[in-house]
Amino acid sequence: MKKYLLYFSVLCLVFSTSCYKDEVIDSKPGESLDPVTNLQAQVSENDVLLSWDLPSTYPSSIIQPVSVQIEVSINGKKEGGVMVIADNPESYIFSTYDPENEYRFTVKVMANIETTEPHVSDLLYSLGETVGL
Repeated sequence: MKKYLLYFSVLCLVFSTSCYKDEVIDSKPGESLDPVTNLQAQVSENDVLLSWDLPSTYPSSIIQPVSVQIEVSINGKKEGGVMVIADNPESYIFSTYDPENEYRFTVKVMANIETTEPHVSDLLYSLGETVGL
């Protein structure tokens, strides 16, 4: 009986591992992107003006212009949304500011690269810089 249980277990293990389909991104090629610098937030009534400086140089594989992703957290929850702004932006106006809440804005540089590899992403992100209010 133990022998059959062992064979059954091995058979189940073989079937479960042989059905694995690898469709995940295996790597991010090339050099990494530098993050934004000098990130600032200025409040004016119900608006928050976010401003930053983009990196001065990019790896040669980057397709320009770059985009910027802004993630908004309200009271520690990611319910403020994610915005992507194209064409080398250096500012953004968040227009639904409520002084009763606590806000955190995370800004990341996004850029595309050309790749023909099947499991290589064509999108690179920098590390995020965060400012809070």
